[in-house]
Amino acid sequence: MRTLRRLFARVIFVWGIVSGLVTVAIIVWFRERNARTVFPASSAASLLVPARGWLMPVRQTLDRFKLRKGDTVLELGPGPGYFSIEASRMAGAQGRVLCLDLQPGMAAILRERLRAEGAGSGQPIAGDAMRLPLADHSVDKAFVVAMFGEIPDRPAALSELRRVIKPGGVLGFSETFTDPDYMFVNELEDLCRACGFERLERQRATLGYTLTFSVPKKRARRRRTPKPS
Repeated sequence: MRTLRRLFARVIFVWGIVSGLVTVAIIVWFRERNARTVFPASSAASLLVPARGWLMPVRQTLDRFKLRKGDTVLELGPGPGYFSIEASRMAGAQGRVLCLDLQPGMAAILRERLRAEGAGSGQPIAGDAMRLPLADHSVDKAFVVAMFGEIPDRPAALSELRRVIKPGGVLGFSETFTDPDYMFVNELEDLCRACGFERLERQRATLGYTLTFSVPKKRARRRRTPKPS
C-alpha cells in the first residue's frame, strides 16, 4: 500500500512540474505573439539550424508551393535564406527568386549565402511587404514561410501580393505552431479570400499547415450577338 502511495505521489509531482512548464511556455508564446516583433538580423544564424527541417522540410515545403523551372518567384521574409537557396535551384537559370526582406542586414547575409552556394537565380531585395517595389503581374509564384504574422497591416500586404502575382499564379503560406507570430488557418483563409484569392489546397505539416491560393484568371467577355430587327 505504501509503495502505491509513493508511486502516486511521484506521478502527481511529475505531473505538476510538466503542467507548470507547459503553462509557462504558453504564457511566453502568447506574450511573444502579441509583441509581433521583427526577427533581428543579428540572430540570423538561429534560423539556419538543421532542426528546422523536422518542422518544415525545405524541398517538401517548396514542392507544395508548385515552383517550376523558369518561374519568377517572390519570397517574402526570407531571412538568411533557409528556403531561398533551394527555391533558386528549383527556378533554374531561366527563372528568378526575388527574396524581399524588410531588413537590409538580412538581405546582405542572404546575398553572401547565395553567392557561396552558386544560387544565381536568387536576388535579395530590401523592401516592405506592404509596398512591394514590383510591377503589376510581374511574378508567377509567391510564398511566405512563418513570417506573415509579423506584418502589421496584413490586408495591405495581401493586396500588394494580389497586384504583383499574374492571373493564374500561386500564393503559398506555411505556418508552424512554434512560431510566436503563428497565423491560425481560418484567419489566414478569411484574409486571403477577402482579397480575392481562391484556395487551391490545404495540407497538414508537423505542428502546422501549408495553404496555397491562386489568383483568378480574367474571363473573356462574351460578345453579344445583335438581335435581328
